[in-house]
Amino acid sequence: MNRRRDIQGLRAIAVGLVVAAHAGVPGLQGGFIGVDVFFVISGFLITGMLLSEGRRTERISLKDFYARRARRILPAATLVLVVTLAYVSFVGSVARTHQARGDALWSAGFLANVHFARTGADYFSTDLPSAFQHYWSLGVEEQFYLLWPLVIALLVRGRARRGIVLAVTGTLVLASFAWSLRVTDLDPSGAYFSTPARGYELGGGALLAVLAPRVPRTAQWLLGITGAVVLGWDAVVVDADTAFPGWQAVIPVAATMALLAARRGPVATALSWAPLRRLGDISFSVYLWHWPLLVLGESRLPKEWSHAERVSLLLALTLVVSVLSYLLVERTFQRGLPALHGPRALVLWPATLSLVVGSAIVATSHADAVMARERGDSDRWFAAHPEAKVEPEPASIPDTVAQAVAVARGGAPLPAVDLDAQAKDVWRTDFPCYADFDTSTTRLCTFGDKTADPLVVVYGDSHAGMWLPALDAIGKTQHFRVVPLVKSSCTPFDVPQSLGSHDYKGCVAFHSWAAAQIARLKPDTVVIGYRGLYQTRTRAGMSKERTWQAGVASTVGRLTAITPDVVVLGDIPQRTLPAPECLSTPGADQATCLSPVGGDGIVSNRFTVQGMAGTGARFVDPRSLVCSAGVCPLVVGDDVVFYDDDHITASWSRVVAPGLAALTAPLAGTRPAT
Repeated sequence: MNRRRDIQGLRAIAVGLVVAAHAGVPGLQGGFIGVDVFFVISGFLITGMLLSEGRRTERISLKDFYARRARRILPAATLVLVVTLAYVSFVGSVARTHQARGDALWSAGFLANVHFARTGADYFSTDLPSAFQHYWSLGVEEQFYLLWPLVIALLVRGRARRGIVLAVTGTLVLASFAWSLRVTDLDPSGAYFSTPARGYELGGGALLAVLAPRVPRTAQWLLGITGAVVLGWDAVVVDADTAFPGWQAVIPVAATMALLAARRGPVATALSWAPLRRLGDISFSVYLWHWPLLVLGESRLPKEWSHAERVSLLLALTLVVSVLSYLLVERTFQRGLPALHGPRALVLWPATLSLVVGSAIVATSHADAVMARERGDSDRWFAAHPEAKVEPEPASIPDTVAQAVAVARGGAPLPAVDLDAQAKDVWRTDFPCYADFDTSTTRLCTFGDKTADPLVVVYGDSHAGMWLPALDAIGKTQHFRVVPLVKSSCTPFDVPQSLGSHDYKGCVAFHSWAAAQIARLKPDTVVIGYRGLYQTRTRAGMSKERTWQAGVASTVGRLTAITPDVVVLGDIPQRTLPAPECLSTPGADQATCLSPVGGDGIVSNRFTVQGMAGTGARFVDPRSLVCSAGVCPLVVGDDVVFYDDDHITASWSRVVAPGLAALTAPLAGTRPAT
């Protein structure tokens, strides 16, 4: 590192790009490529050190390698996990603490990337993400280094010539790149976190270390300037819609390789600037601390502050904490503590994992104890105020919801809720016939009165699915069959959609399949449900709203040609805070869990009605079943209305079935029984 001071400056640029992107700095939405820069640097330095050791000793000690990794990575990474768990358990909700426990355990085992790929986490989501989501990159690196040192060690022991080492490295890089191209197209979210798909980035740095090019001074100038320009350009032009990694990641990888090959020149001199080197020294701590501070800290700052003011303070705090972390933890374990020098540092692997496991247990136990105390207080309050208990009245759901709002504004606490049971109170539990994200068809199932002749098809995304418990109950009462054609996050209208950061190709295929099924079934009624403007992409020359209107007109017009009775269920408001968060946050009550009527779903209803004009279809606004007086209560009596931020629970869907029947009548030519 003393010979290549510019590399520390490059580390500073990399972490600066990542932090800028996460902080929402305008124009640097592609700063996440800083992680790719880190990957290349890591592959270059680690491979260079391994090859240097092999030349000196004609062997590579894997024990010493993993001991060095332990001292370098584990202390700071573990500290952030433990401190964040403690913070969440004291100020966060029980739901968030339990989420943090699982995420921390996967992160401590350097399997965070596997975990987030399995749970379908979207790195670019605007929802509140995991406080440990950034640990995915550490997982990729450590998984790569389970294999790569062994490969180099075998080559060194076999006294392989440089050409063979180069051939092996190049073959692995090409294999990883080919896999990255394939999986990025098939599973974009999984590809982002995939070690095999990312391996060629670390391999690019390794390839450069094997080549050890002697670049002429004039060429180094050109490489340095080119690499800097390309890297800066890429950070500006890529965004969440860019297919990544795939071939797009080649750009920051190649730019970083060019910068690493340029040992001299104006760019190398600039990167060697002392302040940049100092930031490069603490870059690992900055990377670890900035994300939980941004994710968890902004909501704790005064709401009257602007976003820029809150972020500026959190970034300043990140810098202070990172300096302390570097001086007191990183340097201490790397340069001090003689007891952990050499292979003895291997004890850090089980020790730090045990520490995180213990911290996770303590954190969740503390959060559960606080919640149990508040549940006891709630039970005593309701025992003293029996008039505050709202009993849902099926004949007049809007009046019941209005009563719940009044009780909430009167200071009622939240009722005791079993969070595990509430998490299962979703429509998918009893209605499993739907197409998930990775499928474009589903098995056809019949609900309602299965012996009846009239047929109602329910078509749409999960916002259609959440009404299935109600429509199932209505079908049994009014004697019609219900067949759902539902796909997760796939709006039923002919509008281009994204899934995370990529085109939702499976949704287009589902539209074709569902249209064919509806034409074949010839239902008496088609009920459409949707989440309004969700991940809608604009068509050329059209606004998002106009794109939505045109998609509604096209879809509804086509369906009314099959059956004259098409009912479009409008969207409902999106909660400002997901239900599990509010239900399990210390100090929350029914009033603080009231959510204002708003969001894209409500905005979309107007454009939906405009798109339906002239089609003969009916629009039904279901807001009165969940909201009143401009707000939406989270609970009505002992019933929880929402299970996340925008879906109603299956139990509430059943409760409001009579209200929905009154709004949608007639369905399939039938009318509610009197």
